[in-house]
Amino acid sequence: MLFRTLLSSFGLMCAMTGTMMSETIEKGKPFPLKNAELKTEGIRFAQPAMNNALISTGIAGKPVMAQKSNNFVDKGKKVRSTQTSTTPFMKTTNTLPGILLGVTYYDLQSNGSMPHRISYFEEGNDKSAQVIWMGASDMERFNPPHPTRGSYYALVDMADPLNPEKYTDVEWNRIEGTIRSGFPSIVQYKDGSVGSIAHVISSESSASAMRITKNTSFGDIAFTSKQIPGADSSLWGHATVDGDDVTHLAFTSDTSSKNFGEQVVYMRSTDKGNTWSEPKIMTGPLSSPQLPTGRGANSYQFATRGSTVALAYQDSTFNLRVIKSEDNGETWGQPINVFGGSRHATAYMVEDYGDGTFRATTDTIPICGPSFDIVLNQDGFIHGMASTTPSWNIGTARMNDNGEIEFIDDTTYASIYTRVQGVYFNEEANTYGLTTMAEDWDGQGTVVTRPFGSGLCRHFKLGVDDADNSLYMVYTGIKNGDVFETILADGNADFGLQGHIYVSKRFNGAEMWEPEIDLTPVEYDCQFPSMYQRVKDGIVMMAYQADRTPGVSIQNSNQDVEENFVHFHAFRPAFVSVDEQVGQNSEFMIAPNPATDLVTISFGKQDQAVSVTISDALGQTVAEMPAELSTEGSVMLSTSSFATGTYFCTIRSANGTASKMFSIVR
Repeated sequence: MLFRTLLSSFGLMCAMTGTMMSETIEKGKPFPLKNAELKTEGIRFAQPAMNNALISTGIAGKPVMAQKSNNFVDKGKKVRSTQTSTTPFMKTTNTLPGILLGVTYYDLQSNGSMPHRISYFEEGNDKSAQVIWMGASDMERFNPPHPTRGSYYALVDMADPLNPEKYTDVEWNRIEGTIRSGFPSIVQYKDGSVGSIAHVISSESSASAMRITKNTSFGDIAFTSKQIPGADSSLWGHATVDGDDVTHLAFTSDTSSKNFGEQVVYMRSTDKGNTWSEPKIMTGPLSSPQLPTGRGANSYQFATRGSTVALAYQDSTFNLRVIKSEDNGETWGQPINVFGGSRHATAYMVEDYGDGTFRATTDTIPICGPSFDIVLNQDGFIHGMASTTPSWNIGTARMNDNGEIEFIDDTTYASIYTRVQGVYFNEEANTYGLTTMAEDWDGQGTVVTRPFGSGLCRHFKLGVDDADNSLYMVYTGIKNGDVFETILADGNADFGLQGHIYVSKRFNGAEMWEPEIDLTPVEYDCQFPSMYQRVKDGIVMMAYQADRTPGVSIQNSNQDVEENFVHFHAFRPAFVSVDEQVGQNSEFMIAPNPATDLVTISFGKQDQAVSVTISDALGQTVAEMPAELSTEGSVMLSTSSFATGTYFCTIRSANGTASKMFSIVR
């Protein structure tokens, strides 16, 4: 399926989720009453999307039979099942693209958004990429897991940018020496010196703290390390360097002593990490400007250009927010609410407890996951991409004096779209919209290594080509049919879907993203792509991790620890502008939009059959155009029976596919 950005105006998106800048529903706030009588029909909204079609049962460590398979799956023995994929970009080789930087046995790179791991440096005729990756050279998984875990460094010669070479005299070693560290970000300064900021166990307490490890000049393999003062009780740092050599650091801080926890805290250094500012709490009740409570755990991201710094983060109600600084992080502007989060509108009774309380569930809407990235283009505007998934709240409720359902306590649950979706944000146009990418999931197999709130796509990384302001994106997705029998964390055997890394491009001024290209082969689980944020001469620089088994062994003790290969890949993807490629869809219009009871879909006179389908926000088809109308050029659709909300109209022909979003409001 062509990757289409379904941008809408500010007003249109407000129709979908309410006003963008408004706050989400908090616990205890009444919901409009759907039906005062006890009913169970609402629970259908709380069912996961099509998932786990091939499921079997068994106990970890014992042979179990996987449904629809003739192979036994035993812990420690992996049997690969050959599958046929329908993806048009299927590879015919099992060779991993790029050059091997090193091998790690610690295979988790990020809880949510992937930090920056690649930098680029030019000095005379020397052109080099520098890569920091989290790894471990041991297979120990307990007490603590992988004691050799830390930041591993590689220097790559980019003299021939499409044929990079690793410097053989730079060993793949932990740069912190004997200090166990985790979740690094790369920091590179104008003189080419480079370092890593990661969390460690504090030298002064048992709490975790931030530590900076860096060399003194380009290519120096001697690194020194020191703890960052004021960054105690901290985890999962994300760091970057702006155009004025100012270092920016954000991390998750446990501020439970102040009656709230996991806040995003910010620090900066104007002298290459030698001294640091006082910690600034960016989220929660002590932040200024005051921002809602953050979720922590990698759910934040930096972008810099010149003296401009942008920090995006996910709050506790699954909104994605961005704040900017125009003075190297000294002061910050007002927040931009990029995505509406869990703005559930209606609640339903499910089960009466007989004591005045009952179990209730809400409607199902899209929420933003922690897998996202932002980038600043050459004009200083933010562009962002985030994962999405359907969500609902369910919990104990009561009826208040106004006859409304009021939650006493509730929990947010999330499932997976069968349609592959994400959210794209454009600050300059002040718009965001759901996107469609890759092929629709056929529901076969299990999606693994998926942070809560993420859909079928995750770990987005964005880059911008300064020559023309075009955008590039890499992300991890799924491929129908590429599965591997394994044992999941619950002890059950199943077919896990291998991760694939895709790349797409959005030409400057274009409304749509290009058809995505699958970069990685079948029979490998490829995860955690990190892309350098500047794309020069159309060449993307990317690092990623790959092994043979879907999932992450550090999160699943039933899965064997195995070699994970860290690769660096520099390539120039060939894209032709979709705007030119499918010019026949320029007549594709939907009016009125938003609609109430009737819409007209126009797509121009056609010489051959055209498929027109309408699907809801969960990717389920709700209407199809009769074949006899396929060449008329337009069709009127009654939407009087449609529920209010967001819908997608997709046109498919031999010439391509186009999608647009419209809303039903009443």
